[in-house]
Order: sequence, then C-alpha cells, then structure tokens
Amino acid sequence: MVDLAVLRFPPRFLFGTATSSYQVEGGLTDNDWYDWEGLPGRIRDGSRAGSACDWWGGRAEEDLRLSAELGHHAHRCSLEWSRLEPEPGRFDDAAFARYREIFTAARDAGLELFVTVNHFTLPRWAAARGSWLHRGLADRFAGLCGRVASELGDLVTAFATLNEPSVVAFIGYAGHLWPPGMKDPACAPVALSNMLRAHAGGYRAIKSVAPEAQVGIVLNAPYFDPVEAGIDRALAGMQDWAFTEVVLRALKGGYLWPPLSFVPARVPGLAGALDWIGLNYYGRFGVRFDPSAPEMFFGRHVQEPTVKTEWTDWGQPWPDGLTAQLHRFGKLGVPVYVTENGIYDNTDTQRPDFLRRHVRAVHRAWTEGVDVRGYFHWSLLDNFEWAEGYATHFGLVEVDFETGARKPRHSAEVYRQICADRAV
Repeated sequence: MVDLAVLRFPPRFLFGTATSSYQVEGGLTDNDWYDWEGLPGRIRDGSRAGSACDWWGGRAEEDLRLSAELGHHAHRCSLEWSRLEPEPGRFDDAAFARYREIFTAARDAGLELFVTVNHFTLPRWAAARGSWLHRGLADRFAGLCGRVASELGDLVTAFATLNEPSVVAFIGYAGHLWPPGMKDPACAPVALSNMLRAHAGGYRAIKSVAPEAQVGIVLNAPYFDPVEAGIDRALAGMQDWAFTEVVLRALKGGYLWPPLSFVPARVPGLAGALDWIGLNYYGRFGVRFDPSAPEMFFGRHVQEPTVKTEWTDWGQPWPDGLTAQLHRFGKLGVPVYVTENGIYDNTDTQRPDFLRRHVRAVHRAWTEGVDVRGYFHWSLLDNFEWAEGYATHFGLVEVDFETGARKPRHSAEVYRQICADRAV
C-alpha cells in the first residue's frame, strides 16, 4: 500500500548541511573576529574560537566523509579571506592549496560544494580601513572573488558572494554585539550598500574567469509578523523593508532605495547579478510597538515561544514562514536554495521534529511552483556560534571540544532517512 503521507522531492533535489570557515577551521588570528574575542565581555560564554573543529588542522576531510556517510548530497562551506589575502593584493598560495585539499576530499566523498566567499569575517587590514564602511573594500573583494574562481572553481557547484549582509549591517554597525560594534543606526545603510556593491563586483569577477559558474548571494529572511493590526503592522513592514525587501529590490532592479540611499541610486552591474539565491530562515518575529526600542524601529519582538538566549533571538520556529519566504524569493526568477535552517537545541529534543516540519514546508513551496532545488541544514557540527561562543549547539553531530570526539545525534539519523529517500 502506498503511504500517501510521504512527501517526495524530485531526483536532483539536494539535501545537505552547512558550516562556515571561522566557526569550524580554527587557528585564525588575523581577522576582526579574533580581535573582537579578545575584548572583555564580547563572547557570552567567555570562550574563544581557538582551534574550533580543527578543520584547518586536518579534521575537515573526516567530517566531510562523515557528512557523506550520513547521506548528505551536498555541503555548503565558506572561505576565510584573511587566510587567502593576508595583505592587500598578496594572496597566499598555501592557503588556496589547503582549501583545494578540503574541496577535493568533499568531491571524492560525493558531495556537491556550495562555497560562500565571505561569511562575516574580515581581514585585520580591512577592519583597519573601516570594514564595510570603506567603499574601496568592494573592489578588493572583487579581486578576491576572481582569484577564488581561478584557483578553486573547478571543484565548486555554486558560489555565493556574501552571507547575510543585512545581519552584518544591523548587528555590527547599527548594533554592538558583533564587530565593528559601531552602535550607530546611520552606519548600517552605508555598510549594506557597500556589501551590495561588493556582490555586484564579485559576481562580475567570478563570471569573467568562469563564465559558466553559478553565482548567487545568501540572505537571512525572518518572518516579521505584526502582533496586532495598525501600528504593529506598519512597524513589522518597516523592519521587513529595511532588513529584507530593500535588498531583494536592489538585486532585482539594480537600485538602492531608502534607507540605503536618500534617493534611488543605481549600482552598476547589480541588476541581474544573480544565477541563484540562498534563503537562510530560522523563524518568526512577532512585532509589537514599544517606544523604548528605537534601535528596532520601535517594534519589539515578543513572540512566544521562541528560541533565544539573553543576547540572541532566532525567533519562533514557524514552518509556514519558510514556505512564504520561498515564494517571495522565487519571484526573483532564479533557482532558490534553503542555505540555512536549524535550531539551537542542546538536548536534541526539538530538532528532529523541527527538521521534519521545515522540510515539509519546503516541499509545500515546491509543489506550489517555487523553483526550490535544495535544503542545507544548519549545521553539520556544533561549532563556535559567534557572540554566543560554544554554549549554543546547532549540530546534527555533537562535538566534544575537549577531546575532539564526534557523535551523530538522533536528529542526524532522522535527516539521514530524509536524504536517502529524498522524502519526508
């Protein structure tokens, strides 16, 4: 008898997991995040990234083989700019060679690679010049992208230029929890505008070296949901516009709109600089008017239940929001991948059901006509979770950071079956 409750994906649909360079590689001492960790109180649990998951020291290959053994079809990872270009204009051949070893191991294990050129961290020399407030950094980033495509492009299924530029702009420039910690709302539009210019230049640079390369960008798009009609609706709309919609409009039409520019401003090469787009989705924010929250456009997030610490709120797990955002991203007219979706769950009690429900939400979007082609769970491993340190566990695989031991959780077995069947 056929089980009509089984939801099946197309044969080429990719299921995988994601990591980022700073969170897993270890041994990084020449970027803005290393310096940030050294400042008192910047990391909630007091830890430092240190050796992380020791990917640079040799454990990347075994973890990628484990990923394949767990049934994954693909892996999303990133590159560390400070390794590849330790000084402006000077590239490190040994660093490129090490990434080539890692990527070759992934391909040998049968994994397709989605590679993000920049996942948050900046070289110390870039931070010294003003980070993303320095407009010239976009040109330096384009040079990096061209070199990356030349050195590694033959091993990569798809490139993303940047990861979550809005998150960087709002937490590190409007806010103070991430570097450079500007705590100045006026800085966020400047940083975000320059990151969009960097994407346009990076796209062109990769294409000039590898015309057939598939190049996209990865955006975080939470679902901003008004608690009540009226002012809550307006505030939720403002938060969504500033965080997500203004970026989508820029990518589609090539223009920066307020608050990124006082008047619509065209960015050369931005319109159409997109072969695919990645959606990072963690949950829903319930927006309620609060005059004491100017840093949030006077709309405080009050959803309950939610997944949060006293520093970070990832939102309320809400699969319908994932379906809605996939429809929205699909309107750009390019393939969509869910490039991150996961839950902080140190006991692994919520993650199995979270996985099933969100994969079903992806299937629903696909059956409704969205050209969604893959799902990457965050994350393969427990890792250094930025300002949270090592206290929040997102991994399908548990990591003992004292011994280095790896242990797949129950959720890894749940996901293995989804990957094997391409069904849930």
